[in-house]
Parts: sequence; C-alpha cells; structure tokens
Amino acid sequence: MGVAVSALEVSVATGTSGPVLVLAGEADVTSVARLDEALTAQVSGQAVRLTIDVTDLRYADSASLRTLLMAAAKITGQDGTVTLLNPQPPVARLLDLLGTGGMITVEKAGGAERR
Repeated sequence: MGVAVSALEVSVATGTSGPVLVLAGEADVTSVARLDEALTAQVSGQAVRLTIDVTDLRYADSASLRTLLMAAAKITGQDGTVTLLNPQPPVARLLDLLGTGGMITVEKAGGAERR
C-alpha cells in the first residue's frame, strides 16, 4: 500500500493591490512546509496587501490555518492587510472555530467580512 500524498497547488499571481497567493487542492500536515515557504516568501518580500485565493482549496487542517494566521499576524503587525477569497465551507468553518482576531478579511462572492 502506498502513502496518500496531499495535493496542494501553490502559485503566485499579480493582483491590482499586490500579490495574490493561489491555493488549490488540500492543505494539511503533509503540505504545511510548502504553504509556510510560500507565505514566508510573501512576508519576506514585504507584501503589504496579500490576497490569498482559496476558491479551489477543498480542505485545510488546523496546522495549515495556523501557518496562515502566523503570516497574517506578521503582515498586519506591519500595518498590512490579508484578504482570503472565497473559502469553501470546510475552510470557512475552521476559520470560524479558530477565530482570527480580525487579522483576515474574508471576501465571498456576496461581499467582505472581517474575521
């Protein structure tokens, strides 16, 4: 039997107000290092407005969201903003459970809300 490997796809696009980190697939403990690397590159690059498009992210575990929150804390600590676009219900639910201290703005098709 082979070991199942989570498939997290990470790419960076240029948005109108700064970089857009695009996440697709599943983010879990097996891919948290890759996610951390992508987020650290944005923080190190002095991103002031980071948008993270999670439209196609089907699943994220608590380790992945912790990594996301740590990066958001660094960016907001430098007077920046982090926006999460279109989280799927499982991801949105975990964000609600964890609470984000207002560090992340979540934008859905119907509008934005602060988390």
